[in-house]
Amino acid sequence: MKLSCNQEKLNKSLNIVNKIIGVRGTLPILNNILLATDKGRLKLASTDLEIGITTWVGAKIEIEGSITLPAKVLTDFVGTNDDEKIDLELKETTLEIKSNKYNAHIKGIESSEFPLIPEIKTDKLLSLPVKLLQEAIRKILFSVATDETRPVLTGVYFVVDKNTLKLATTDSYRLAEATIKLEQSATKSASIIIPSRTMSELGRILSAVNSNVDVYLEENQILFMLGDTQIISRLIEGNFPDYTQIIPKDHSSQFEVVTNELAKVVKMASFFARESANNIKLNFTDNELLVSAVSPQLGDNVSKIPIKSEGENLDIAFNAKFVLDILGIIDEESVIVEANGKLQPTIIKPLKDKKFLYVVMPLRVDE
Repeated sequence: MKLSCNQEKLNKSLNIVNKIIGVRGTLPILNNILLATDKGRLKLASTDLEIGITTWVGAKIEIEGSITLPAKVLTDFVGTNDDEKIDLELKETTLEIKSNKYNAHIKGIESSEFPLIPEIKTDKLLSLPVKLLQEAIRKILFSVATDETRPVLTGVYFVVDKNTLKLATTDSYRLAEATIKLEQSATKSASIIIPSRTMSELGRILSAVNSNVDVYLEENQILFMLGDTQIISRLIEGNFPDYTQIIPKDHSSQFEVVTNELAKVVKMASFFARESANNIKLNFTDNELLVSAVSPQLGDNVSKIPIKSEGENLDIAFNAKFVLDILGIIDEESVIVEANGKLQPTIIKPLKDKKFLYVVMPLRVDE
């Protein structure tokens, strides 16, 4: 293999495939990146046997070939190199990397030992703008379960129906849902569970892309194609709970609150709630909200802020962290809180943006 390419573009591509290296590196080859010539371009690929990332970079190919190289030293060396052009030449299993000022020889492993990254050959399921999917991922991942005892809850529920895509996550204590309207209807309906780490990596890669995302689905695998990069992942087997049953259909109390004011008073109360499992109390009245917490060792705290209200007054308790997680990803000036009493699931949502909805379970506390 012998080729030359642009340092900046190669560095960008290496950083795309490098992030999943070492996460599940039980085999030495999984710590390596595959480099291979492919139809006049240089292909780079990595896998942890659950996720596979492949990207292509333009190159001037003189001799075809392939090799796998240790991800860290390769990425660090190319990233530190500030020459515009980089030459790569493979001699047996050692790749020489040279430029105007720098030269290195990196020992690799034969590409034949690199795990085969599956290909999906079905028709495209759907296409959507990068920014919509990136925003949805950012705003729903926080409520994914980390407890592996229920694997289905460690993933993102991905539901496609005609011209609507819904993403949902829940850890049984809170729920996040994003609804995206597709400009063009999907080719079929689908309900699948995607590992949260896959969605996290996808969100990271999407930040550097401006095109549409094309999605392909085949039995137990999903493929996201974005520009010169693709990410393929296994799916989580099992049935996601019918989360729509948790979302209240009506409410007896509704309150409009300024987002950053609510976040500030909840955070203040949380300082006194650390010894009580983050338990804080919220007392909603006609035009005022009192947020409080009590610590037998530290003391107590009460804060008040103005609100707009409809319906019944409400005394309710929440885990402060759960509320702060939701408020932290809402970009709007105000939020709506809807409840049906102090023990029923409570909705928190942006005042204007109808794409996102959050549900949090209240705490049962002594009066």
